[in-house]
Amino acid sequence: MSHNESNPFAAITQLERINQCIQCGTCSGSCPLADLMDHAPRELFALLREGAYEEVLHSNTPWFCVSCYACMVRCPREIPVTDLMYAFKEVIARQGTAPKNHKMPDMYQAFSRSIKDTGKVTESLVMGRYGMKHPLDALKSIPLAVKMQMRGRLELKAQKVADPKSIARLFALTEIPQDKP
Repeated sequence: MSHNESNPFAAITQLERINQCIQCGTCSGSCPLADLMDHAPRELFALLREGAYEEVLHSNTPWFCVSCYACMVRCPREIPVTDLMYAFKEVIARQGTAPKNHKMPDMYQAFSRSIKDTGKVTESLVMGRYGMKHPLDALKSIPLAVKMQMRGRLELKAQKVADPKSIARLFALTEIPQDKP
């Protein structure tokens, strides 16, 4: 895998690891949602190695990853498949090529922003941000939100962690550099 200008994934730190993939298919066979993906993890890595970046940028595969880590645990080459899927989501979201009919990119962005803003996951913030793009889903969630609030399981006001700067530093360490115009 060469790091060149035309590769939008080049800044991903562990991207070189896919060159160690022996295409055994263990990751794809271990994935509980591989059948829903347009390209199972093994195929996605093959596409990247072939330089088919546009196809990867429009793939739904990273959005179906549920971070169960079955692929990573079973990979004979110890490739960090789940970590790479997170990085792919970040690149795809930045490029604006996430599947239009798939809601997970919006949930991912709402979830990430909640952590960036407060240092933790605040359900009301996540659903509020997600609900701005998917109001019908938000309305359907109201009965559950009421039950959670009655049981003291839903924070309506976001509380920041004691040291939000430490969270910002963590994000800065893991962030994929953005192209400068």
